[in-house]
Amino acid sequence: MKQQPFDLNDITHEPSDEQLDALMEAVASEARRHAKTIREQLMVRLRAEIMAVNLPRPQA
Repeated sequence: MKQQPFDLNDITHEPSDEQLDALMEAVASEARRHAKTIREQLMVRLRAEIMAVNLPRPQA
């Protein structure tokens, strides 16, 4: 069953529980996707910094 669109700014017509559940799931899904992307970027930076610290130093 396709959910009817609703406007969160419409104070005269409240969304149904099903519509709110769908909205909350969509927001949570987007937040998880965003967090995954950020986590991957941080791991790339962390690995690069670890490699930079572990580079062999020229001996004098």
